[in-house]
Amino acid sequence: MDSSVFHICGLLSVAAAALVVTRRNPVYSTIYLVLFFTLISLEFLILRAPFLAIVQVLVYAGAIMVLFLFVIMLLNLTPEELREDVSRSRKVLSGAFAALIFVLLAAAIRRSDTVRDAPNLVAPIEDPGLAKAGEAPAIGTALFTTHALAFEFSSILILVAIVGAIHLTKRRGRAAPSGQGAPAQGTGEQVQAAAEASGT
Repeated sequence: MDSSVFHICGLLSVAAAALVVTRRNPVYSTIYLVLFFTLISLEFLILRAPFLAIVQVLVYAGAIMVLFLFVIMLLNLTPEELREDVSRSRKVLSGAFAALIFVLLAAAIRRSDTVRDAPNLVAPIEDPGLAKAGEAPAIGTALFTTHALAFEFSSILILVAIVGAIHLTKRRGRAAPSGQGAPAQGTGEQVQAAAEASGT
């Protein structure tokens, strides 16, 4: 039963990820991304990793998605800006490249000795040491020792994304007043010219 639910969640998560990158409206993409994170948390539960499942919902589907929605609402994209300006050939090339990466990753995971020698991941765990592998102390130890470099790279990636979002909002903020100020300046010059003509 757990194996069937795991495969169903995997297929649904792939479908949700495809909907994220194919929607024109960024709000809809964010909603599908929340669905994707929820399905991933269910897979973590099936894999006996309750801490990761809770973090997936609280941190990603909760806090980060709220931040994404805040940035999307702050940008206030117009229908003209939401229109796609991408050629069909670029879409096909991007889809083929993504499919190639998926196939390469699947082949690498399938040929991995760690995955091949692993027991049934959805079966009950008899070893007490393995049963605690998905808890917070074991994950914290592995995160800040073995995977410390990957953790720091992820932090830098999130920082770059935040800086990019701030840059986009500031550029739009500077563009709006200049566009609104030009007509007012022209109107002032016309009024001044009319006053001089009437004075002469």
